[in-house]
Amino acid sequence: MHSRTTRALSGATAVVLGAALTACGQDGPVTAPSGIARPSSVTTVTGAAPSSPGTTVTSTSPGTTTSTSASAGPTTTMLKDLRTGARDGADRVVLEFTGAVPPYRVTREAGPVMDCGSGAVLGGPGEYLVVRVEPVAIFDDDGNAAYAGERTVAGPGRAVSRAIITCSFEGQLQVALKLTGNAQRYADSTLTGPGRIVVDVQQ
Repeated sequence: MHSRTTRALSGATAVVLGAALTACGQDGPVTAPSGIARPSSVTTVTGAAPSSPGTTVTSTSPGTTTSTSASAGPTTTMLKDLRTGARDGADRVVLEFTGAVPPYRVTREAGPVMDCGSGAVLGGPGEYLVVRVEPVAIFDDDGNAAYAGERTVAGPGRAVSRAIITCSFEGQLQVALKLTGNAQRYADSTLTGPGRIVVDVQQ
C-alpha cells in the first residue's frame, strides 16, 4: 500500500505535482483499505512523477495543499464505488474505479458546494475536502454508468459527516467530503487492484 499523506490546511493554495513515498501493505477487513500516515514533521516532496501510482505531499503547516496523483489512468476508467468507514482513528472515504486511478487532486474549501452542471446547492456552509478527478469516463460505450449508488453517502460522523458527488459531467468527477470540524488533518493515497483513491481524515 502506498503511504498516505498528512496535511493541515487553510488559506492560500500551494500546488505540488508528482513525487511518491511508497510502502507495502494490505487492505483491512472494513469497507476501505487500512492505515493512515502520521508524519511528525513538515515535508514537501517534488520531482518527476514516479512509475508507480500515488502521490505523497505532506504538510503540517497552515495553508491549502493540493496533491495530484502521479499516475494517469485511461479515460475509460469509471467510478465504481463510493464508500466510507472508520479505521485507525480516522474516518475514511474510498473512491473505487473500474480501472487505474485517474489523475486527481484534493483541496480544502469552504461551503456551500454546488452541482457543477446545474448550480444547485448540494451541501451547506462548512468545511469540505474536495476530491477532483479528471479525466474520467462517466458512461461506457453503451451509455451505462458503473456506479449505481447514492449521490450522497453518509460518513462515520466523527470527522466526515458525508461524501457528496458534486460533479459527474464531461469527463470530470468531484466528491466533496463534509468535515465535522475545522483544520482537521488528513491523508490521501492511492491503491491498486482495484484502483482506489483513499482519503483518511483524523477524528
